[in-house]
Amino acid sequence: MTTGSMTTMEVKKINRHNIYTFIYQQKNSSKQQIVDSLHISLSTVTQNLKLLEAEGLVEKAGYYQSTGGRKAYNFEIVKDARIAIGIDILKDRVYIVAVDLYGMIMEKCTQALGFLTNENYYQKLGDLVSDFIRNGNWEPDCLLGAGIAIQGIADEEGTSVNYGPILDNYGLHLSTLAQYIPCQCHLVHDSKAAALAELWHDKDITDAAVLFLNENMGGALIRDRKIYQGENLRGGLLEHISVDPQGELCYCGSRGCLETICSANKLRVLSGLTLDEFFQKLRGGDERLRGIWEGYLDRIAFAIRNLQVILDTPVIISGLLANYMTAEDFEELKTLVTKYAPFPFPRDFLLAGQYGPLAPAIGSALFFIDKWIQAV
Repeated sequence: MTTGSMTTMEVKKINRHNIYTFIYQQKNSSKQQIVDSLHISLSTVTQNLKLLEAEGLVEKAGYYQSTGGRKAYNFEIVKDARIAIGIDILKDRVYIVAVDLYGMIMEKCTQALGFLTNENYYQKLGDLVSDFIRNGNWEPDCLLGAGIAIQGIADEEGTSVNYGPILDNYGLHLSTLAQYIPCQCHLVHDSKAAALAELWHDKDITDAAVLFLNENMGGALIRDRKIYQGENLRGGLLEHISVDPQGELCYCGSRGCLETICSANKLRVLSGLTLDEFFQKLRGGDERLRGIWEGYLDRIAFAIRNLQVILDTPVIISGLLANYMTAEDFEELKTLVTKYAPFPFPRDFLLAGQYGPLAPAIGSALFFIDKWIQAV
């Protein structure tokens, strides 16, 4: 049987998807709200809700507030009916997270593991992820897959690294890296994954530049609520904007890139301290470290000033250093940017990222969450 140009089966599939995603977007909804909003018959909504409940995808969650008559049930999605794993690979460690269907962290761990392109590393990585999944005690059917964020530009299919001087992982294939990970995997550039995490959890963002202040600086652009890739998947690499052609040599081969003056590693080099030690002594009133920190903020401010002139968008400060920065630091940064500004910038141009160093791991997991939501 067909309805217009669609078969009955196609119509049923569309109704199911629309009902599920409506509840997902609203967080909770009554049966009548679904009927009124989607213009689907009550019997169709009732039937689909029964099926979705039977599959463990939605559940009753109390009663909808009524002005009279019989109280109606509220329905919510079962947030952990499906989960995804996110893995962020760095030079000396691995971050692993599990997120639910709303992208919220359920479990997380950090493990020291020096990156190498050899069989021993791939085996250890697979063991770490396998143990993480086993400890989570998740049913195999609810695991959607594992996103892998890596320092290197991944190809469009997320199957290999096209450029990777930091980890020296050029040409590394996903099938090699993830051979011991017990689920489907997908590869993504870490900075773009971090931007996706910020975008996913802030529905007010339309356009933005993301500065990922990890050990190595990263950057990404958000345009029309999408991660800007560029023609060769190299769009948004803000860390390689050169501000001093005679400056320090960057790992990319150029001199004076923002990476050489704005990465968290720069603070370690200048201070001779770990970040924990640096900020503990800084907050304790160390004048030498205060000078280093003010110089660092000044350089970040100059970079943000240039981004604002070109892009005219909010700038999100994410990554490891975002966790150390106070509200006072952000205000000082705003003041410095304003000092360099050729014209007035809005006061809300600078935003604090929500996820610190876990942003790439969370963002990489969201690939599978988004894919599943679109197909349910």
